[in-house]
Amino acid sequence: RMAAMLAMACLVAGPVAAADAPPLKDMMGVFLGRAIVKDHDTNATEDRDIDVEMMPFERNGFRIRWVNVTLVDGKRNVPGVKRRVSELAFRPAKGGKYFVEAPTVNVFAEREEAAPLGGDPVRWAVLDATGLHVYSFVILDDGRYELQAYTRRRSGASLDLHYERVVDGKLMRTIDGRGVKIE
Repeated sequence: RMAAMLAMACLVAGPVAAADAPPLKDMMGVFLGRAIVKDHDTNATEDRDIDVEMMPFERNGFRIRWVNVTLVDGKRNVPGVKRRVSELAFRPAKGGKYFVEAPTVNVFAEREEAAPLGGDPVRWAVLDATGLHVYSFVILDDGRYELQAYTRRRSGASLDLHYERVVDGKLMRTIDGRGVKIE
């Protein structure tokens, strides 16, 4: 079953690489903007401020850091605002057609291998003509699967963002937004 789910996740991910993919350096920079989150079960929406920073990592990889600030009535300086920071690094996979997550290094911890059957996510990224796609696949405690897909696409000085969270084939949440590159 695990092999079937991973195969399906790879099919959902689309093409591994495209000859007309933009250079990775075109995705680099700091982008600030807004996004709308939609919960597909309740049809509830919420506004977020977004902050996306993409920078080189090692020789041919990239690091992406994003900050989501969930607003309250369109404001970020009132009680109830939530802030979440996430960061991932990717390096080219063997053969260089896509990227794989680079594990974080903790010099004080024993090195452990990722355990997808133990709930650890498998993450990879693909750069193609339609943008940079970052995928996260996890097997949930009850045996269902979750696939998260983030697409970031350059549009002039802007970065368009689209996110989907799918649990066992059901679309649960989407996020759509745009950020402007800052200097």
